[in-house]
Amino acid sequence: MAQILDARGNEFVGSLDIIGGQTLTDARTASATLGALNAEILMDLNGKAVATFDIRSAAVNATFVFEASIDGTNYFALPARPLPGSTGAAAAVISESLIAQFVINGAVNAAFAVGCTGYRRIRCRVSAYTSGSAVVTGRATEADYAIIAQPQPTMLWVTATAAANTIATATLPAVAGMFHHITTLLLMRNATAALAGTATLIHTTTNLPGNPAFSVGNAMVAGGTQTDVSLTFENPLKSSVANTNTTIVMPAAGLAVLNRINVGYYLGA
Repeated sequence: MAQILDARGNEFVGSLDIIGGQTLTDARTASATLGALNAEILMDLNGKAVATFDIRSAAVNATFVFEASIDGTNYFALPARPLPGSTGAAAAVISESLIAQFVINGAVNAAFAVGCTGYRRIRCRVSAYTSGSAVVTGRATEADYAIIAQPQPTMLWVTATAAANTIATATLPAVAGMFHHITTLLLMRNATAALAGTATLIHTTTNLPGNPAFSVGNAMVAGGTQTDVSLTFENPLKSSVANTNTTIVMPAAGLAVLNRINVGYYLGA
């Protein structure tokens, strides 16, 4: 077999540019059929930066998770990004938002990219199983899948309101392995009758760095609309703890006064 040597006579183990008409034969097994609880396909990474997984089935009812290990024994969840062109039951495949798990009940043809820099081993595992099987193929590369030069856009939105003179709470739901990255925060009040208030309202938050709070006066004119907080974060505000609800709370604001909360965010590691 022909052998390519480098300038010092060592065997060349890097990669060559692909040229037109060239195909490479690789006899290594890249796929596995996963059809049982905890069935998995894994890869030892050896300095790789990104792993990709392709999941295909005519009919499967199962949940797939993506996990990594530093010591080769203990695993933890990693977020995955569905790649363009993926189809399946999960809405995240359409939006290309980061996901912590992939739930499928039916046919699927989906691919995912998972960042794995610094890990020893990565795997795709069936964490819940009902029926059927899927063929899962895995590859890993030293190259990054995407270089993000700016914050990601809003993928998700929560809005909340309440009856007059009632507390309003917006809850960003917990997702396993994920943080909330808030891009927009808008707190507003409107009044159907005048309120000659002299009190201070304090809008509060949970699961955000420092638990920020906002103090405003409660006086309102009849038919008036007031913006208490309007923030757009150039660098998104990341929640403090993963897999935990993040809440924004507006207190009862007085007779005939209604609260409204809008929060734009995306999920990420």
